[in-house]
Amino acid sequence: MPGWVIDNDASVREEVAPYVNATAAECIEATRRCCQGAMTILRFHPQPAAILAHVDPLPASTVEALARLRASASR
Repeated sequence: MPGWVIDNDASVREEVAPYVNATAAECIEATRRCCQGAMTILRFHPQPAAILAHVDPLPASTVEALARLRASASR
């Protein structure tokens, strides 16, 4: 593999490094930029309502965990 390739763990750590010690104001600014980018994408998409209506399905493991929690709470 090329020398510039790093493992997934290192890749994620590198990507989040600027935010690890970020101030609240810096986090808010990053969130603002993210929202602004999302709104730009929606503005130019032919079906923005379809994007906004999309809901990712829960993984089976999460559905099972929720069922266990509900069962234990009702006892």
